[in-house]
Amino acid sequence: MNPRVFLMTAPLRWYRPAVKLLSLTLVMVACSAPDPASHADGGDDTVADGGDDTSSDGGDDTSSDGGTDTVADGGADPSPDASTDLSPDSHAPDGPWLPLQLNDVSILFPMSSNPSDLAAGYLGPDAHGPRGTLLPEPLYDRIGHITGSSGNPVPGGTGEARYATLKVVALRIDPCFAALNPDPHGVECKNQLRLVFQEVAAKADGRASAFDSALHAFYTLGREELLAMAQAVAGLRVASSGNQRLGGLAPHPLMVREGLTGPAATGTRDLIVKYAGQQNLIRVTRFSSSNAGFNWAFDGFDVSSASPPTVTPMNIATLTPSKNSQLFFRGFGSEVTGKFTPATTSADDLTPLANVETALQLTPAARSAAFAALVRIENPTLHSPDTIDCASCHLATPLSLVVAGPKFSLRESDDPRAFAPDGQSVLPSEMAPSFDLDGGFNLHAFSYAARSPGINQRTVNETAAVVAYLNGLPR
Repeated sequence: MNPRVFLMTAPLRWYRPAVKLLSLTLVMVACSAPDPASHADGGDDTVADGGDDTSSDGGDDTSSDGGTDTVADGGADPSPDASTDLSPDSHAPDGPWLPLQLNDVSILFPMSSNPSDLAAGYLGPDAHGPRGTLLPEPLYDRIGHITGSSGNPVPGGTGEARYATLKVVALRIDPCFAALNPDPHGVECKNQLRLVFQEVAAKADGRASAFDSALHAFYTLGREELLAMAQAVAGLRVASSGNQRLGGLAPHPLMVREGLTGPAATGTRDLIVKYAGQQNLIRVTRFSSSNAGFNWAFDGFDVSSASPPTVTPMNIATLTPSKNSQLFFRGFGSEVTGKFTPATTSADDLTPLANVETALQLTPAARSAAFAALVRIENPTLHSPDTIDCASCHLATPLSLVVAGPKFSLRESDDPRAFAPDGQSVLPSEMAPSFDLDGGFNLHAFSYAARSPGINQRTVNETAAVVAYLNGLPR
């Protein structure tokens, strides 16, 4: 989809915390339980929870033009050296606030068609900067590998994604994770950066393709660091495109245009290794397909130490009693005849729509009630990863577009409970999800099934809420 381009008309706001405009964030919607206390340094008392869809590239040494050493070795836990200043005042003089857009705070790296990009265009989990390795290999081994193509699985069997094949494919910036009504002054807000890793490999035609699984890593930030990073991303956009509006969420339009070795992608990679590392990594969640692509499993781990790895299984909201993993089976037929194991205990229960045969037997009122639950689940002012389970978040958009709409003429755009953008920072025309109806059953919230991006409505809604919140902060 080509992004529409609009003239930026929002007035500049004045921002006092110092930022640097570098030449340069969704589950995956995050699935979570109550967050652990942060063990990371970096300003505020912040915690990050984990969940869905954001990934990272992997394995190759990447050059950095923003003063950050990104040699990839996955080694010990390095401390920032004396020359590295992560304080807000290290970023630049005071200046005007650059109004943020959707693709500034949720960034999906394109699946490249250039074979050389596989080595140079994506970060691997062993890339590191002043806060250490993004995802140390012993930690990945400790929590267990997501599914992938390695290991010579039998037909219909499941392989694994080896550490060296992981790449960062997405990032999300969140100033107040899981808050339904975030405080404008940041009180009790959990500022975080989230990365999505997937197995990315070149196919026979040389084009990159991702396996149908993802690992999400959550990094706690201080409020000033988060604001500085968001402004640095916006600075990269302005440097490349001026005041053009990039439109709705999609594989990042500037990276599509410039390539993965262009200034937008290079600057974004530099910012990732500057702000993320094992020192502020607090949660890892997994999303893996199996059973020949008919099952998807969800789980997660709170990280108290990345090196040596010390983790605790994460309880998933609404699952009883205190379940820390969940499975969705879509059924083998052409129609979705799905099953959640275990099912949610939430009053907002969309599961009747996950089985077409069951949904056809419901009364219109019962179907409407299930769809109303689906709409509420996708509204970040009504639900958060602390109030709803992983599978419900990931299934809401596919069930809306594959079952509720075509089978029963139920559409979120017609529902008054649907989330609406502010109309200034984000326009209604920018709010569409990305779901290829001909590309298979895609449960990804902000990552890829092969080369098909999965950007669900919940991720779009959360991103619009983040943009409006940050642009509206008191200055």
